[in-house]
Amino acid sequence: MGKFLSVLDRMLEIFTVIALAIMLLLTVSQVLLRYVFNNPTSWSEEITLFLLVWFGFISMSIGVRKNTHISLEFFYDRLGDTGKFILDVGRYLLLLTFSIMMTAYAFPMIAIGHTNTMPSTQISRAVLYAPALVGGALMMLFSLLNLIHVFKRRGSKHV
Repeated sequence: MGKFLSVLDRMLEIFTVIALAIMLLLTVSQVLLRYVFNNPTSWSEEITLFLLVWFGFISMSIGVRKNTHISLEFFYDRLGDTGKFILDVGRYLLLLTFSIMMTAYAFPMIAIGHTNTMPSTQISRAVLYAPALVGGALMMLFSLLNLIHVFKRRGSKHV
């Protein structure tokens, strides 16, 4: 499982770097084409939008995996082991609940989006909503793994 997660982490990080680079290139080229050459493209904004949404949801899952989400460490660090355990379990249960709901609601969004296309690229709007499903599933996986880790860590301290 460790090897799989390492490969998955690396793939997600590479995807986000590539998506960010493409968004940057598309945005800069669109500005140049629009304001310097007065000849903008009609498709670049839609591609940038797709990449931005994918980037956001994949980045959220990376944040869950690496525990880089916002936290109040000032209070957390002052708690004892039991307090930290309770907060960690609560945090991952909330993240797990949120990701389950996000994944569940992504299905009807994708179904609705499947019937529509974007005006310039003619790409299905389902591609715009699919990141909620993928990101939600990844967040579920990572939240569950983090929750298991919290219980294992707690069990090893009491042995």
